[in-house]
Amino acid sequence: MLRSVRNVVTLSAGIIVSARGSAVAQLGGASAGAGVRFESYKFGTPDSVNIKTVSLLTIPVSARARLAHNVELTLSGAFATATLTRPGGAQEKLSGPTDTEARLTVSMAADRFRLSAVGLLPTGKSELSSTEMDVAGVVAADLLPFAISHWGSGGGLGANAALAIPMNETTSFGVSGGYVVAREYSPLSQSSFAYRPGNQLQLHAAADHTFGVSAKGSLQVTYTHFTQDQNAGVNLYQAGDRLQGVGSLAFATGTSGTGIVYLGYLRRQRGQYTSVVTVTPAQDLVYAGAAFRHPVGGAVLVPSVDLRVLGNEAGIEQGSTVSAGTGLELGAGQLVLVPTVRARFGNLTVRSGQKSGFTGFEAGFTLRSRSSP
Repeated sequence: MLRSVRNVVTLSAGIIVSARGSAVAQLGGASAGAGVRFESYKFGTPDSVNIKTVSLLTIPVSARARLAHNVELTLSGAFATATLTRPGGAQEKLSGPTDTEARLTVSMAADRFRLSAVGLLPTGKSELSSTEMDVAGVVAADLLPFAISHWGSGGGLGANAALAIPMNETTSFGVSGGYVVAREYSPLSQSSFAYRPGNQLQLHAAADHTFGVSAKGSLQVTYTHFTQDQNAGVNLYQAGDRLQGVGSLAFATGTSGTGIVYLGYLRRQRGQYTSVVTVTPAQDLVYAGAAFRHPVGGAVLVPSVDLRVLGNEAGIEQGSTVSAGTGLELGAGQLVLVPTVRARFGNLTVRSGQKSGFTGFEAGFTLRSRSSP
């Protein structure tokens, strides 16, 4: 239970969160959007993992307004419905809105310094039944790359500062740091359990270098630390620190195409409960992929492939996922419609002797303005 509760506090203090698969319409300095995305997985040996199928339908919404030439307000949220089918055919569902993120950003020094105030508004479904908690735990699993990882977390407030430092004409460097204070809430509908997630500190550094006129390499490193989770003001759980690094290379392909390849690594240290001598094992996630943009007639083909390998020092809750798919950018006046489809397959080990292969797919669309970032 606590593992799924821990995952509801995933607000990044260093990265502006945008709704994935959103439809965007712009008017002057403002924009608004909505979209649709459906994901589903089917397990080959459902009795081993106690899951036959799991699916998620997400409808993200977003809005952005420029309040002044250097001040911008962004809002993002979603409505999501997850369905979990057990081996015997019984279904468990979780449906409702997610929390809404509000971010006010002020840019200074020719956009080289940015200061942001972040609010996670408690609009989401945060008080869950025991069966809804089970569904939320599956959606929050690190191995399955669902569009969202939680519905509600009780809200929170934070701030972030970012600084870009040009070194020369081909190399630049950037740093950012942020802190998010979480709010207490009750995650179980039939319990008085008063849970307050630990506050989050995140430090981020990035560097990029241009090679010639057709390639750019980037390297990013992120460190995240959480204070202790609490129950009614008493320390309950200490999450492990997280260290993530990712490198990428963007390059030209042919006369008008582009491509990017990337490789990343995330280490999550052991966590520990304070009331009992119990630890959650450390995890290692390795991910890699490639994506391309290739003009085809009046459209643009956007194929991509990626790999995720999750390891656990206890040999449980680990596995791998391979994804491959494509999008097609279709122009319609000042708008671009991008339908996407993706296939996935992999394997999951829950515990020793409890493992299963799985297959999955994703389908959705994006509608965006040509002039939007």
